[in-house]
Amino acid sequence: MLKKLSIPPIWLFGGYALFTLLTLFGAFYFEQEYLIALPFLALIAAFIVLELRKTYLLLFLVLPISIEVEVGSSLATSLPTEPLMVLLMFICIAYYIAHPKKLSKAFFNHPITLFLFLHLIWIAITACYSQIFLVSFKFLLAKSWFVATCFFMTALFIKKEKDFRSVFWCFSLPLCFVICWTIARHASHNFGFQEANIVMGPFFRNHVNYAVALAVFFPFLFLARSWYKKGSLERLLIYGMIVLFSLAILLAYTRAAYLSIMMLPIMYWVFKKQLVRYLAPLALVVIFGAIFYYSIDNRFLELAPDFATTIYHENFDDHLSATFEGKDVSFMERVYRWIAAFRMSADRPLVGFGPGNFYNFYQSYAVSSFETYVSDNPERSGVHNYFLMVLVEQGIIGLLLFVGLCVVAFVRGEWLYQLATKPTHKYYIMAILLALFSIVLNILVSDLIEVDKIGVFFFMCLALLVNMELQIKNELVKQKM
Repeated sequence: MLKKLSIPPIWLFGGYALFTLLTLFGAFYFEQEYLIALPFLALIAAFIVLELRKTYLLLFLVLPISIEVEVGSSLATSLPTEPLMVLLMFICIAYYIAHPKKLSKAFFNHPITLFLFLHLIWIAITACYSQIFLVSFKFLLAKSWFVATCFFMTALFIKKEKDFRSVFWCFSLPLCFVICWTIARHASHNFGFQEANIVMGPFFRNHVNYAVALAVFFPFLFLARSWYKKGSLERLLIYGMIVLFSLAILLAYTRAAYLSIMMLPIMYWVFKKQLVRYLAPLALVVIFGAIFYYSIDNRFLELAPDFATTIYHENFDDHLSATFEGKDVSFMERVYRWIAAFRMSADRPLVGFGPGNFYNFYQSYAVSSFETYVSDNPERSGVHNYFLMVLVEQGIIGLLLFVGLCVVAFVRGEWLYQLATKPTHKYYIMAILLALFSIVLNILVSDLIEVDKIGVFFFMCLALLVNMELQIKNELVKQKM
């Protein structure tokens, strides 16, 4: 670190020693004990300024072990990740002001970057029209530090596949600790289905967040396998991690995570054949067709569950069968909220109710015949469909921007896969696309982009795709010269 400074080391250490003595004297003289912390804070500040990349990597090191803490009745934060992201956001802004040419015009003009900018700007606009401004303003702030840290700092520090290896090891090793912790606690409960929702605490709120985080990271395990030679210690370790992750996902008893893992080989083929551009419109036609069909003459009422038999099952086999029979409380509670979301969107189609405001208004729009015994929602959870949440809170324009962001990322990514000539580049791009797919599939039944362990990877993967495209294009230009 000292090589980066023009100040002689003796002056630096002498100045720090003098500063420490002065703060100690001030703490005792003025009887203000908190002054003792200033020398330590100065060291932390110096580390952040001089080793900004390592501070960024620190985010991934603490991310798996972050703990959600409630601050009052209406605010929760993840410690230490969210305070670290806030700090990194301000540093990111200051850094780019001081070094405006660190990101090229090509990066800012990329379709993914433009859609992300429009998405963030529209959130700010809808926050101004929000039914409860303070809630939406908090949401906007949280989204801002996610984008600044996970998109723009990723763009700065993870420009190539080799740079990503540091992120991989910083995140995977502490996550393996969390997995071992969870399996050990679960084993003490004989791997019971009901206990699967609590044993991952305090690191994850529930089994869904836990399983999805593992499923999202799963493609990167296979990517990492290609980095090392056969028989090497690193490769054997990664094989062990694949087994550990597979076991952990299996024991999490999460249907959406199972589906996302089973879909990975299919989506590998879809991305390889560049079929997203055809499947995305088809999916939209099916979705809007289903909505139109069930909206005619209130046909959706035919799906209403039997309150007495729609329960939470103690056995996972019963849980799965009840899902297909429409008798699983967690799935039917989702339907209950989805119907409320559609009715809300009809009331405020343009700007919505404001970011973060679904919970505050949905009860009056719900249909009582779809109620379950958990509809009082003591957890204050959301729509359980991120796309519907965007529609309700940010209106139709917000939904189109977010869908556009996802579709552009997939279409651009599969095109980039074909453009790449090096196998290492192809593996890397495919892993990013599969991780993004896992997120998008799971947010169809959950609200996870604002969850730190999921949202970080969503915005990071977007930045990785942009950087990879710029790198490949630059290499192709050099080859032609």
